[in-house]
Amino acid sequence: MLPIIEIHERSLSGPVMKSDEFDMEFAMKIRDVVKKYNIEYNENELVVDDATADAIFQAAVELLAEVGIYHLDTERVIKLTKEEIEKTAQEYSDNPSKHTFGKDKDEVTIEYRASTDKRPPTLYAGSWGVAQEEWYVPYIQSFAQEESIKAMGITAGLAKLGDMKAKAGTPSEIVVGLWEQEHIKEALEKAGRPGLHVGLLATLSSPSGIMTMMAAGLREAHNTQIGVHIIPEMKISWSQLVLAQFCQVRGIQPWQSSMSMIGGLCRNAADTAVGLTANLLGQLTYAHGQLCSLFTNHMDGKSATKPTHWAYSGAARASERNIKVCIGGCASGVLCKSPFTLIQAVNMATLFTASGMSFCWIAGNTGIEARYSGEVMNAMAGMEREQAIEVINKIMDLQLKYAPEVKGNTCKFPEVYDLETVQPHQWYIDHLEKAKEELAACGVPY
Repeated sequence: MLPIIEIHERSLSGPVMKSDEFDMEFAMKIRDVVKKYNIEYNENELVVDDATADAIFQAAVELLAEVGIYHLDTERVIKLTKEEIEKTAQEYSDNPSKHTFGKDKDEVTIEYRASTDKRPPTLYAGSWGVAQEEWYVPYIQSFAQEESIKAMGITAGLAKLGDMKAKAGTPSEIVVGLWEQEHIKEALEKAGRPGLHVGLLATLSSPSGIMTMMAAGLREAHNTQIGVHIIPEMKISWSQLVLAQFCQVRGIQPWQSSMSMIGGLCRNAADTAVGLTANLLGQLTYAHGQLCSLFTNHMDGKSATKPTHWAYSGAARASERNIKVCIGGCASGVLCKSPFTLIQAVNMATLFTASGMSFCWIAGNTGIEARYSGEVMNAMAGMEREQAIEVINKIMDLQLKYAPEVKGNTCKFPEVYDLETVQPHQWYIDHLEKAKEELAACGVPY
């Protein structure tokens, strides 16, 4: 793999190009490679087959070699050769990824997983989104107290501290970040799991703010990851390279996350699968991480659709067969007073499990929902591809059945959990149990 200083040098010496010119080149080239490798979206084959997965990988290598990675600060293109990209992929493939997080009784190892593995994905689920001061600790505790959750990919960010909002690159960011770390620790202690990995820093985004949190008793190598991911589509700044180097110096596992959007520079699911895979390969060349999450949605924000499923599966299976890095996923629905809450999350979790997901870093809106989602991942692990596709299609139909119930029924964490006991209300459990019955009827083999 290339050292970061080499990427630094290419950031200063690569071809000069305006950002919109790079976008146009990317959009045109991705169309060319998708056509060249005959990659076609098939809504009836949501778990992508081997031949298509390999074609997606080959197209992604060619795309990255042709267009490179755009550096927003220098307005230059970081060029990579086809041989360099293939060598990086081969080095990973020869040594399938794994990494250990947490400490003492809360230690867990995330390992590369193939789509046919009977070993299920690791439930790596944590609180996410924006929380309020008064329910920040219970929200995180709701996840930490679930024994099936082995680590947390992220903990929620604070909306504001008193009247102060955190602004990146200012002291306010650090003040809010320190408050969050103190209260995350409180939640873990209440759950009896002080050594648990708690993933990404939510509120902190500037390199200076992130680095301030890296200290004994705050965030350390065993309980954190730092985001270094490429911005869609195929762009970085100095921040990503500085943080990637910081991770290497401090022995911290970088957070790699490959994201592409259907309907933007990527026209459709086929484009997006290739874009996701090229993005993943680009991150590996400079960040050298063992894990990478995949995510895609439509321009209007919708996910858990057949095109997003196919794009995710294509990229995940391309990696499974040709890179063997630990692939992650984000599987969650809208929190509402309906079985839809769990059904949408499981819609994604089933597809991801059947496509080689190693860890699910968001698996629902609350701790108990993550537990139920984990049960589905356990049940689906190792299912034959054709059977998995049949189950996934039935769950998608079930999601459409319940979708009308979302309007007017959305809610927030304090409405579904008792903040004093940190236990879910019975009506919420009843909705999840109803969803579980319906999922069993779809063929989930509990």
